[in-house]
Amino acid sequence: MEPVPRPGVGGLSQEAPPPFDAVVLAGGRATRLGGFPKPLLVFEGASLLERALAAVAGARQTVVVGPGPGADGAPPAVRYVLEEPRFGGPLAALGAGVEELGRGSPDGAPWVVVLAVDVPRSADAVPLLLDAAVGFARAAAAAEGGRGPDAIVAEDDAGRLQPLLAAYRRGPLTRVLAGLDCEGGLTDRPMRDLVARLDLLPLRLPAGLSDDVDTWDAAERWGIGRPDAPGGTARQEDL
Repeated sequence: MEPVPRPGVGGLSQEAPPPFDAVVLAGGRATRLGGFPKPLLVFEGASLLERALAAVAGARQTVVVGPGPGADGAPPAVRYVLEEPRFGGPLAALGAGVEELGRGSPDGAPWVVVLAVDVPRSADAVPLLLDAAVGFARAAAAAEGGRGPDAIVAEDDAGRLQPLLAAYRRGPLTRVLAGLDCEGGLTDRPMRDLVARLDLLPLRLPAGLSDDVDTWDAAERWGIGRPDAPGGTARQEDL
């Protein structure tokens, strides 16, 4: 399917975002960062976790899949959970997050925003995904028998899909995760096993919005220094 234009182009909606829940993936080994936790990296004065939570601040409920926040606690609307077994990969983490959403609200919001914690400009990207969801939900409602795509998935400027920066319809997402879990489980399975079973609509994002921080070289391009170096950007209170 061809990528759709950005919201505000070609008739996409500028209405209020649809009701949504959120899953923020904040675990993983961060091997290419030498094991330093990605959520604690600081970009322009805020940790990547704080930035991710701000990006989904409008969610009815938010689940972070990763280590808990420590003694300071978490915002009241945010819950933390870990996948079992630990470090089982992003699909297993997503499954744990969606399961926890179901515990908090069995019906839940119709959309689930899925966001990897290591996207510094997530606060710019998420509104575009939700705006596209509004537009296509409205178009589907107007079309007899239409329902629209199962997910709006970010596409970077090189044409690569980013399934960890996406808005999924809750029903199809939950059903496919359950089916995969029954077919051998979610641990160590690639995200492509999920997206292959969904009707995806790519959303081409402006350059840089979907870029992540996966290596120290990438971190330095964002101006994020190594925490053990002079001027490094992990805050003492986060360590």
